[in-house]
Amino acid sequence: MRAAQGHDDTWRWLWAGGGRRLVAAFLIWGLGFVLPAAELWVIDPRGLPPAEQALLASLQGQLNRTNATLWLRGVGASTWVLEEVRAEGMTCRTNLTVWSALELSRDRVQGFITCSVTNASLNVATSLAGPRRAVVADVSLRPNLIAQGWRELLDVRGLSEMAAWTQFRGDFTAGVLVHQPWSKPLHLRDLAVARGAFTCFDVTPAERTRVVRELGLGTRVFGWGRDEHEFVSEVSAGGGVVIPSDWALNLSALARLPAAIPPRPRRPAPTPLQAGERVVAFVVTDGDNVQWLLNGFVDSPGFWASPQRGRFAVTWELAPALAQLAPRVCARLFRTASDQDDFIAGPSGDGYWFPSRSPDAGAVARGGARAMAEAQLELTTVLNSGGGMEAADVVAAVPGVRGVLYKDYAPYHKWRGAVRWSAGKPIISYRHLLWEQKRADGTLRPDWLPEGVAAAIERLPAGVARDGESFALINVHAWSFRDSGGPMGAIARTVERLPAGTRVVTATEFFALLGTAGK
Repeated sequence: MRAAQGHDDTWRWLWAGGGRRLVAAFLIWGLGFVLPAAELWVIDPRGLPPAEQALLASLQGQLNRTNATLWLRGVGASTWVLEEVRAEGMTCRTNLTVWSALELSRDRVQGFITCSVTNASLNVATSLAGPRRAVVADVSLRPNLIAQGWRELLDVRGLSEMAAWTQFRGDFTAGVLVHQPWSKPLHLRDLAVARGAFTCFDVTPAERTRVVRELGLGTRVFGWGRDEHEFVSEVSAGGGVVIPSDWALNLSALARLPAAIPPRPRRPAPTPLQAGERVVAFVVTDGDNVQWLLNGFVDSPGFWASPQRGRFAVTWELAPALAQLAPRVCARLFRTASDQDDFIAGPSGDGYWFPSRSPDAGAVARGGARAMAEAQLELTTVLNSGGGMEAADVVAAVPGVRGVLYKDYAPYHKWRGAVRWSAGKPIISYRHLLWEQKRADGTLRPDWLPEGVAAAIERLPAGVARDGESFALINVHAWSFRDSGGPMGAIARTVERLPAGTRVVTATEFFALLGTAGK
């Protein structure tokens, strides 16, 4: 399989400019930066019909292949990153429509691919738009595009997703897959076009696994599926990882905006364990969810914008890929973190996968560790299904990974605080859950609420225990407690109820202290 055409264009540009361009490029790429465009075109997609949304998303992907050129208004990072680049002096052109932007892009777009936004042919057109340097056009837009002098390159309305894979697989970029329903014509499609990625959704489980396998070990699958467990299992069986991103906007632009990611905040080494202490760490779930990190996470009062943040130690799962996909978002989190905030890699490293279901878990784990290093993360969650804690051994064995926080798919705390040592590193299972979980009678489980968790901590033996009996990792469900301050509000209520002599620490401190307690 060959790389997307945009990479070839970039190299031709570099060689045409001689040594100075090439040296400059290596300096920029070595620092993780990409040259910004002279100006940023800003278009508001809200209110556009699905046909024009798909056209706009594909145009954005074409224009942002090598530079951040086209930006879509939206929520979260789509708002505050735009404010940042404006403050830094970037010119933002806001008087464009999808049609005027298309007219200005005749030197970047070769034509259009006809499809229907009401069926899977939208994904086929999205898949082929990148390699063909085309935009995606619903059949309703075809007459207008032809009247404006645009050339129809293909009509894919009769082509299924798997037929497109079989016929054109050599055109698609290895190592990346976009999994997106045609009911979402705007979100994530810019990334698919910019990366030249095959895009699908309506395929069988066996076909999904086959495509991931043929794209290569460690393939990143952007988007989401109908059922979490089935989808992640199928991707894992193909040797891939899932990066939840089905509601993401502007990923093609965010990856191309220069950003200096500051050093990750770190606290001094914890003071030694004291006799009679209990040690607990709260870890908020779903940090692998890139679309959430881009949308509501930073501004939500239950999460990063909580008035409780900074009052107690809390650890956040974070997608390592964020350092590559949206370095400005990663930079903002590190820059605005308090000394009580800690970060670990979300499940299970570079993306969400089940090690017990992977054909080569070691290779996938090594790829995840490289992404972790780029994001300055040393601890990782492993969320597994179909095996036990030994499945995390391949992750612990990778240099640069200091330890693993282990949880089973259901329930997360199946192993009740068990500690496993592998390659001289701790693999620690969650002991308790902070989660609004309903029982069969419709009432909430009291042992998973703040009062129940605090009472369970009080029942732990107090003291320095070699087997970690005085230690408790507490997994905080990101989507619970929405009406009572979110996960941060739930942590605050739990902390208030903890028994005297309980030390609340970050995950990094938790691992350090457990190591001093002995193996």
